[in-house]
Amino acid sequence: MEYTSPDLSNSALVTIDVQRDFSMPGPPAEIPGTMSIVPNIVRLLDAYRASQRPIVHIIRLYLSAGSNVDLCRRELIQRGNELVCPGSAGAELVQELLPAADTKLDCPYLLGGGIQTLGPGEVAIYKPRWGAFFGTPLHDHLDGLQVNTSGV
Repeated sequence: MEYTSPDLSNSALVTIDVQRDFSMPGPPAEIPGTMSIVPNIVRLLDAYRASQRPIVHIIRLYLSAGSNVDLCRRELIQRGNELVCPGSAGAELVQELLPAADTKLDCPYLLGGGIQTLGPGEVAIYKPRWGAFFGTPLHDHLDGLQVNTSGV
């Protein structure tokens, strides 16, 4: 049972791509239905913050030249759309997820492989491809926190 039961005392909450360009109604990369589950994500965030458990927000940033854009979205960029462009409002996390209203992503730092602290025990990590572990410091970060269970 120990391998199939969550160990909440050694867990981290990981959100993935809950950024405005993917979540809010209207942008060409909107993932329909995301905003309807944001209240559930917020409840989890509140619980993790209250229990001082780690939170990791995994984010995407697309360079305007399109060199790091996923193949499935490359055409959108080539047609002149800006999606999760570093420094844009659309690249930011959905407002409801932020630990403080004035929290902003440090896009150059994240693109350089840095882990940005957003609040106590809460960080953001840039992922260059679909997988949150591929080419990111996520594994080492979680390992350093002795996390063995993730709530995604």
